[in-house]
Formats: sequence, C-alpha cells, structure tokens
Amino acid sequence: MRELRKAKGLTLKQLAAATGLSIGYLSQLERQDADPSIRALNVIGKALGVGINWFFPDSQDAQNLEADFVVRADRRRALRFDSGLRDELLSPSLSGQLELVLTTFEPGASSGAELYSHKGEEAGFVVEGQLEVTIEDQVFLLGPGDTIQFTSDQPHRYRNPGPSPTRLIWAVTPPHY
Repeated sequence: MRELRKAKGLTLKQLAAATGLSIGYLSQLERQDADPSIRALNVIGKALGVGINWFFPDSQDAQNLEADFVVRADRRRALRFDSGLRDELLSPSLSGQLELVLTTFEPGASSGAELYSHKGEEAGFVVEGQLEVTIEDQVFLLGPGDTIQFTSDQPHRYRNPGPSPTRLIWAVTPPHY
C-alpha cells in the first residue's frame, strides 16, 4: 500500500482525507501492524485507483523467488479506466526508481481533455495503432515503432485518434502508480 500511495504522490494525511480512515490506522496498515477490513481495502483501493485484488499477492508469487525480478504475461496487475484506457504494470514492484507500463487505448480514448503534469520523466514506445501526444502547445502523431520522451512537469495529454486500439509501452520515473 505504501508503494502505491507514494507512487501516486499522496501523503498519509491526503489518503486519510480521501478514505475517511485515520492516519494512524493507515500507518498501521502500511507497517503491517494491523489487518485491514474488506471495507477499508475497498475505500483505500478506490482512493488509489485500484481494485481490491491489488492488495492480495498471488499465493504462487509468494513462494516464487523470481517474483522480485520477473512479471509473467498472465500475472500482470492491471487497471481499467472508464475512459477506455487499460494499464498493465510490467514492473515487479513500485519500490524502485523506474516503472514500466503497457497501456492500451481503445479508439477515441484519452487521458482527458485537460493537460496535466507531474514530477518525473516518461518515455513511450508505440507497439501498434496511433497516439496523439500533446505537450504544452505542440501536438505529435505517433505510429508503430515511434517513441517519445519528455519531462512530466510539462503539461501533457494523450489520445488515440485512430479506428483501432493503440498499445504502447511507457517507462516512467519515478513510479506513478
């Protein structure tokens, strides 16, 4: 939970405000000094933008020594957004300095109408489809095999302007999820 909260750039105080849970209780959960209720996991997951299954490690992974280094294709943690985006975490954890994500944009899907910014740097490689990237007042149309890299403090947004899904691999530092 701590990794995800920090990757989202939230303090315990902000998470407490978003969930209605106390800072002390959230701190205990992060230190694994308390066992969360299903209700608590639901509200924390909602505030952090993940499903409750995010908090349950796969029992096979707990016994698997490669889990700290390898993410198998059928074991990726995934987030679906109402906007038509799906993010699959390719990194084994969020505790390092780098995050890899496979993002799928359905036709017309976007990161939103507004430009946004955050701390860090990101680079993307388009695997298939088209991606329109707006950085401040510049608009770039990318196709399969194209890459883009920029500092994330520049206001930006993404959109799939094409008729088919777009898939791309993002490298983000520091981890954003």
